[in-house]
Amino acid sequence: MRRTISSDVRKTRSTTVATTTDHKGIALDLSTVKTSSETPPRTRPRIFGLQEAPTYYPTREEFTDPIQYIRKIRPEAEKFGIAKIVPPPDYSPKFALNTEEFRFRTRLQKLNSMEGETRANVNYLEQLHNFHRLNGHPVNKIPQLDRRPIDLFKLKKEVAHRGGYQVVTQQKKWAEVGRVLGYSRQQCTSMSNALKTVYSKLILPYEVWLAKHKQDEQDARKGSPSVDSPPSLTSSSSSSHSGQGCEVCHGNESEGVMLLCDGCDRGFHMGCLTPPITAIPKSDWYCVKCLTAAGEDYGFEDGEEYSLQAFQKVCDKFKKEWFEDKCPQPTSEEDCEDEFWRLVENPHETCEVEYGADLHSTQHGSGFAALEPSKGAYERWNLNMVPVLPDSLFTHIKTDISGMMVPWLYIGMCFSAFCWHNEDHYTYSVNYMHWGETKTWYGVPGSDTEKFENTMRAAVPELFEQQPDLLFQLVTMLSPGRLLKEKVKVYAVDQRPGQFVVTFPMAYHSGFNHGFNFCEAVNFAPFEWIDYGLSCVKRYKEYKRQPCFSHDELLATTARNDTSVEAAIWLKGPLLEMQERELSERRKLLKKYPKIQQVVDNADVPDEQQQCVYCNSYAYLSRVTCECTQKVACADHVTELCRCDPSKKTLVCRLSESDINYLVKLVISRASAPSAWSEKLEDLMRSHPEPPLSLLKDLLHKADDFLEPPKEVEWLRNYVSQATRWQKDAARSLKRLKDVKFFHGENFRRIGALLKEYEEMAFSAPEVSDLKEAHKLLLDFADAVTRVLRNPLLTIEDYKNVYNLGISIGADLPELLTVDRKIKQKEWHNAAEAAIKNPGTVYDTLVMLVNQADTLMISAEDPIYTALIKRREQGADWARRAQAVVRHRGLRVPADSIRELIADSQKVPRVPNLYNAVHELAGKTFDTMKEIERVLERIASSTKMEERPGMNELKPLLKKMQTLPIEMDCAEQLKAYVAKVEAWQARAWTLFDPVRTKSLDMFLKDIYKNVMTITAADIATTKKRNSSVYCICRTPESGRMIECDVCHEWYHIVCLKVSQREASADAKYICPICDVGQTIPHLVKERVRLEEIQELVQEAADLEILPNEYKTLRNIVTAAQPFRERVQAFCRSKVQLDHGDIPMIRKHLRELEGLEIWLQDETDFLRQKIQTLVPIMSDQRRSRQIVTGPLVEPIFCQICQKPEQDPSKTISCDGCLACFHRGCVHGDDGTDEQEDDHYLCDACTAAKPLKKPTLIKLRVNPPAPPLSPLPAITSAKRKRKQPDTQSPTPGFDARGRLVRPIQPKPSYN
Repeated sequence: MRRTISSDVRKTRSTTVATTTDHKGIALDLSTVKTSSETPPRTRPRIFGLQEAPTYYPTREEFTDPIQYIRKIRPEAEKFGIAKIVPPPDYSPKFALNTEEFRFRTRLQKLNSMEGETRANVNYLEQLHNFHRLNGHPVNKIPQLDRRPIDLFKLKKEVAHRGGYQVVTQQKKWAEVGRVLGYSRQQCTSMSNALKTVYSKLILPYEVWLAKHKQDEQDARKGSPSVDSPPSLTSSSSSSHSGQGCEVCHGNESEGVMLLCDGCDRGFHMGCLTPPITAIPKSDWYCVKCLTAAGEDYGFEDGEEYSLQAFQKVCDKFKKEWFEDKCPQPTSEEDCEDEFWRLVENPHETCEVEYGADLHSTQHGSGFAALEPSKGAYERWNLNMVPVLPDSLFTHIKTDISGMMVPWLYIGMCFSAFCWHNEDHYTYSVNYMHWGETKTWYGVPGSDTEKFENTMRAAVPELFEQQPDLLFQLVTMLSPGRLLKEKVKVYAVDQRPGQFVVTFPMAYHSGFNHGFNFCEAVNFAPFEWIDYGLSCVKRYKEYKRQPCFSHDELLATTARNDTSVEAAIWLKGPLLEMQERELSERRKLLKKYPKIQQVVDNADVPDEQQQCVYCNSYAYLSRVTCECTQKVACADHVTELCRCDPSKKTLVCRLSESDINYLVKLVISRASAPSAWSEKLEDLMRSHPEPPLSLLKDLLHKADDFLEPPKEVEWLRNYVSQATRWQKDAARSLKRLKDVKFFHGENFRRIGALLKEYEEMAFSAPEVSDLKEAHKLLLDFADAVTRVLRNPLLTIEDYKNVYNLGISIGADLPELLTVDRKIKQKEWHNAAEAAIKNPGTVYDTLVMLVNQADTLMISAEDPIYTALIKRREQGADWARRAQAVVRHRGLRVPADSIRELIADSQKVPRVPNLYNAVHELAGKTFDTMKEIERVLERIASSTKMEERPGMNELKPLLKKMQTLPIEMDCAEQLKAYVAKVEAWQARAWTLFDPVRTKSLDMFLKDIYKNVMTITAADIATTKKRNSSVYCICRTPESGRMIECDVCHEWYHIVCLKVSQREASADAKYICPICDVGQTIPHLVKERVRLEEIQELVQEAADLEILPNEYKTLRNIVTAAQPFRERVQAFCRSKVQLDHGDIPMIRKHLRELEGLEIWLQDETDFLRQKIQTLVPIMSDQRRSRQIVTGPLVEPIFCQICQKPEQDPSKTISCDGCLACFHRGCVHGDDGTDEQEDDHYLCDACTAAKPLKKPTLIKLRVNPPAPPLSPLPAITSAKRKRKQPDTQSPTPGFDARGRLVRPIQPKPSYN
């Protein structure tokens, strides 16, 4: 089955290009591409059984220099041809390319055309087609056998492999050939005859003609062409039809019968052709050259131009569509690799992809940052910098080789590939993947290069016959499996984002991409490449391939510019080879052509004037020129330059023979520097018994430049290392002499050991003399110290002089510590004796001296030490006693103890903190005692309660007494007085039981305020009956209030604890004064009786200290007693209080109930009177009816139960407010109007709980004069209390009915 996707790709490409014609396009979103190098697990062995090339993981230190690191891994990695390098984790160069402006053009690749054998097959079929068409028998269809096309190319090769047509026919091997082609007799019984027939008709005529053509060509080259010989390949390739005649006979006769080739446009006589043509062909006609050259011009065609974002879409679409029916998604790397090689090796399935390859970074930009000074640790791995690093030989090339000095960009898609090749000039290459999908590499080590090339030639000899330089074209793939069969070593490696792949000299490599990716590569050439470069230049000359630069120029320039020994060692061999080759070629040339002139000219000339006209090699050191042309030739191809006489030609030498010899000699002298170095070392050691260490170090430093150092270097390195270590130890010991920290004698012993070690060495250094001098001083000082310590008569000054001398010379002898201790013992005796004699010595000083005595090893029998201990014990005893008082921990001590401490503090060493604390405590104690005595004297002399001290006044004094840890006799009496007051206060507290959030004093003040408010209101209302005070609190209107439906008094809902819901309802309300069964809220559950308060006031008269609450209680009694007397006077004003006294009873009862103290007798008396005079019926507590009718309701008599329309005929009870007919009450018809309008019904008179009719109230606003009918209302809600307290007057409506207005009530806020 034939498959092609080229049309799909082209369609996608054209669409994308159409949308990206602007200079700026859509930037690539880097978050959509892979930037990490995670390695997916492999599920099966790699195809063809390929082994992996090595992967290296350099450390941060190793990764600083690319060339040095590659040089380090080269011995191992070069065996594989390729190697992968995974940078440290922190290596993450920023992608510097501007993806918005970046544009590139792709190359089209047909996978099966890249494979060598497949392309040879297609070329052969094209040649057969052209041959038979030229002979008038075109082959329009390939013959089939067993329903599939016969592989004519393979049939030709298998027949040729077995000896040709005659041999196969004679030996009857057609069946064998058929089996090789995949046929069997079981499937096709006529297989042999069919193959033989196809071969004889299609292949054999062409092969016979081609063989004759080749033979004639060979004869033509030998100079004896036959009459019928075809045109020469050489002549036809180097000339064209320009009117000069036939390409065979070169004659101009019979131009009218000249036949032009439709391929190359060259002319031929029809009679000169083989076989001759008698008539002009009706179709296209091709000459022999064009006929046999099918596929010679094979290469990759150019594709479209893309931006990265547009190409990403093409790549992703292609890969998704290609694999969606073939394998699970996402596609694994193994599946992608297997599919790639399947497509490459399948001649019947065409897959066309695109590859953005060989994009020059100078035109398109680089993914790495531009070259500029950087402090980055890995800056040298920037591929723009690698070719110009100091270790790269490219820095010595003067000619323009930008193609090798700057990176190239590669933008891949799935299956895009790079064919087998090795790098130009066999250089190294390093490739970095910035981002994208995996790239798989295949590598053949340089050691197997010859095997690889032989295998390629054997596999596709036809392609090599057409293109001898096929391996330089980068257009041919060959399966690694085929290479492995021929014993060629092939290795593979997968490159992922952030990874480098290095190829080594001569190593062939190829590979393909798994998807959209972006790579960048560059060449470089370190010193070890030189021999490979020379080998490549010779190969280029053999194949007439133009090199990128002159290898000889590189050698000469490097020899002049690089003076390092390492470079000289590398250059030595190649320069000797260059010298021998160049001078030998000159001698041979001059010997063969003695007439040639020879000149020396070192002027620079263009590259085209340095390259041989025939082999294209650079003739840098010497070139042959001629007067007739601007072209030049190398010494090997003088005859190809022109046909002029040798005398007209000139051998131009850039360097004379002496110059070349000098250059070689200069490099050899540098390279031989190690031997000269060895001689210099020997002379230095022989002439100096103690050579300066600095000279030895200089020699060793020079030896570091040697690539292969002499054997003496290792000895010198060890010797200098030992001497340097001795020098550092000596310097360290000398430094310690200036800063002695320890006196163990270690530095003294170390100096002696160093001097002893130096006796076995031979070198000179400044530290040697300094160390010897210091050692002598230390020895002399050690003897002096010994003598001093044996003399007991020395003074402290003598000891100090010796000690200072030792410190000044840096002595660390243990004896110096003994001298120091002697000095300190002398100083201690002086300080201790002074402390004993000084009465003001501080206790801590004595303790310090005692501790120093132990450190200084003072004898316990020393009299000064004994006296010091005694003084210290005295101070310690006083300190213990003082601490017991100051830090009393809840215990109290007598006042005499503090007096004793004060007296003893003058006799013992002082403990400053305790001394101050004791004196401070004593001062506070004595001051407090004096203050207590003054208070007691005041109590004793007071005659009135007001003169006695109060508890508030004594609080600071009591606090002092409590905090002081001293027992004071005078304080006990004061405490007894205070205890009596506290007991009195406890009784008061128990009696009142106030709210715990307030103090008793504050609570009593609230009660006093209450008493004063109510008693003042009583006086005010007594004098002025219409006083505007309400409620049991007897205060003016405020907040929400509610009206009693019986007594019509207004109450604060807060005072009676009436909820807002109850106050807002339409239910009847009766106050606690009218309904004595209700509970009235107070500050406490049970109010205190006035008699109990009077008892507390009387008890306080016996107290020595005035309680805080006394004055408030006395004021309460003073204010309440007159009020009681007034209430009692009212209660006794009559023998029996009657209905006329009800308002006053209610008034006094409100005052008594509002008081926060209890006047029990008066309250009980007035409550009983209310119950007797105005009892509350049970039905009066029921809910009232809601008034929804007219404003004025009909009046019903409570006796006859008949309505009355005329209000003048009714009378109301002053007690219960019930209505009665005047006739029913007085026994008449009620027509005579009564003067007295007061009436008390029988029920109220008898004070019996008789059932009364329901009271219906009329809710009206206070009338405004003149009196007029009032509008109806639909609600019985209470009204807000009005400021005007004038009582409304009753009136009559239009029908003459009584309109009884009620007291206005406050509205609810």
